[in-house]
Amino acid sequence: MQETNTVEIKKQIEDRSFKRYVLSVTSGQEELVMENLKERINKQHLNEDVVEFMNPKVNETSIKKGEKVVKQRKLYPWYLFFKSRMNDRIWYIVRNTPGVRLIVGAETRPVPLTDTEYQEMMKQINQSQERSALNVPYNPEDVVMLKTGDFKGMQGTIKEIDAEKGQVVVQIEMLWRLTPVIIDIDKIELL
Repeated sequence: MQETNTVEIKKQIEDRSFKRYVLSVTSGQEELVMENLKERINKQHLNEDVVEFMNPKVNETSIKKGEKVVKQRKLYPWYLFFKSRMNDRIWYIVRNTPGVRLIVGAETRPVPLTDTEYQEMMKQINQSQERSALNVPYNPEDVVMLKTGDFKGMQGTIKEIDAEKGQVVVQIEMLWRLTPVIIDIDKIELL
């Protein structure tokens, strides 16, 4: 029985098939840890065993001071993902890289993501990419001023917001009537 457990552990640590693993890393150090891991793996000539690193990010667009600002947001802060065969050398390098706190799920040996867990994570990443179009700091009924175009300097009330297109419908008063104007979100400012 003891011999079977030893063989089982050895098989887990010396897995020749590619699997995906999750690392918990120091906050804000994801990129640095990833670069350190790549460098250490390269120096040990293990590039054929570790084939992919991933730190998923999405672009978020927001409006700051009336200007459109795009910045990247980490989907999984404090985590890195890598695809690798696993053996004692790789496990040692990963565990002893500065900034790596632990291999998620591993107490005595690394535990890979299941295919279902990986597919669910990729689905979440794709959904986040689709939803990350634009964070709009305005609400319907906000009073705004138009900054450009034929109606520059006019005030109006937001009636509709289309975050996907990055546009709003603003009702302005022209010739004693309320007139809807469609304008880009970055071309207005809150009063």
